[in-house]
Amino acid sequence: MISADELVGRRLEQVTLSLHEHSSADEPSLVHMWLHVSGLGSVRFHTAPDDSVELALDQPHGDYDMDECGRVVVASAPQAFPMSGFLGQSIRAVRHIVDRHLDAEIGLVLEFDHGRVSVPGGRVGRHRSRSAGRDRAQ
Repeated sequence: MISADELVGRRLEQVTLSLHEHSSADEPSLVHMWLHVSGLGSVRFHTAPDDSVELALDQPHGDYDMDECGRVVVASAPQAFPMSGFLGQSIRAVRHIVDRHLDAEIGLVLEFDHGRVSVPGGRVGRHRSRSAGRDRAQ
């Protein structure tokens, strides 16, 4: 595991997603997100057992089939994915989102040169769309 603070000062070079596809779902659901950052390589974002965001240095895996449960597809994030709008920018700061009622970290906010993006953990992620929230500075 690595600390989110290790992302600060590094440039976002690429974003890779693993998406679970199933015939019963209208759209795929996000399983993992990898940020490829200068000086670190591939950093996997994953929801930890306590619903926080867990970061690890890890290479993206390949696609795999789960029989009747669907399949997982791994590919570069599409241009419309919120994090994609920050490619080439430096991560200037990381803020931890804490739910004071639960006394738990529930996500991260990554601040870039020209905006910021929220990365929700499990508790927040269950109540939001699969995409991270995005806020671009003017």
